[in-house]
Amino acid sequence: MNFRIMKGGEFANTYHCFCCGASGNMLTLYAELKGLWGADRFKQAYREIKEALTGRAPYQGASVAGKGIVSLKEEQPADLEQKDRVYRRLLELLPLTAVHRDKLLMRGFTETEIQELGFRSTPLSGTESLARKLLREGYSLSGIPGFFVNRQQNWDAAFYKKNRGFLCPAYDLSGRISGFQIRLDVPYDDRKYLWFSSTNQNRGTGSGSPITFLGNPKSKVIGVTEGILKAEAAYAMSGCSFLGVPGVNQYRELGKALQILKENGLEEVREYYDMDKFLDVRCNRDYKPDICRACTGNRTHSGTVCKQKERKREQIRDGCRRLYEICDALRLSCTRQVWEMDGENTWNGQNKGIDDYWFSAGIRQRRAYMDEFYGKAAA
Repeated sequence: MNFRIMKGGEFANTYHCFCCGASGNMLTLYAELKGLWGADRFKQAYREIKEALTGRAPYQGASVAGKGIVSLKEEQPADLEQKDRVYRRLLELLPLTAVHRDKLLMRGFTETEIQELGFRSTPLSGTESLARKLLREGYSLSGIPGFFVNRQQNWDAAFYKKNRGFLCPAYDLSGRISGFQIRLDVPYDDRKYLWFSSTNQNRGTGSGSPITFLGNPKSKVIGVTEGILKAEAAYAMSGCSFLGVPGVNQYRELGKALQILKENGLEEVREYYDMDKFLDVRCNRDYKPDICRACTGNRTHSGTVCKQKERKREQIRDGCRRLYEICDALRLSCTRQVWEMDGENTWNGQNKGIDDYWFSAGIRQRRAYMDEFYGKAAA
């Protein structure tokens, strides 16, 4: 990456990244780093930079630390009961568009499951009005991830253009909503999911990336997979109890949840992480088009190890190993589940997630598997 401060004897203040192609001026960079969106984002960036440099804090409760660095006051997370109350009322105020409903139906959910699990579309506008209605009804938004105080000193909800999509609630072991992951309509920075979070905002709160649990908290057997939506889909299609981890290497809450479930009678954990754990890492120029085009060896190294694939496989294997270590420490049986394997002991490239596999397998096979899944618990 390079910064060009001067050009032709005059200030330029531009930048360019040779890796991803991002470029612009100081206002572009500031807006991107701060997550500012909308038609007036450059005006807002200019005002904030100017206020920081002159020592005037842009938000109530903010302070300027060092040279032009704005420090905002964030809230401590509210307790789960308060989060659950606010989030459930929020779901009542939000619709689910026909487009998002169709996407969920295509993933294997039924109309009833879509309603019961609480999927909703993010609003396109009116975020201040949404927060104002919650406040008028007596809900406190302090410490609720996703809510913050904006520049007009009004409570607001962190729904932007970049995180448009549908909300996937994360449930704790008691069935309380502890947060939302948003399935994005358009991937952002190569990510399909973002948390409903207001970190780095005045009086905002980070999501904490909670896990989700669906099913019977007293089950003797549960499945563990990566992703909130994936766990919800696997649960909906099979009826089996599932824990969904936000990412394979986000295991901070996983051990705590498994400890509680063990105290409730859990005996066996079944690992259902994506089949990338058996990814064929040979270079076949089939990973991601932009990455393969940028790879200097994509014309001469066919059949050799693709470093990108290898990194992806090791990342998910590291997450698997961590799950096995947690189960071993808790003296829980943990078994690896695989599907769509070829003759070379690698994944054949079809149906990466367990939800994809069960959806393609058909309802009769899924129900037969459910009987086998719970057979030990019923014995």
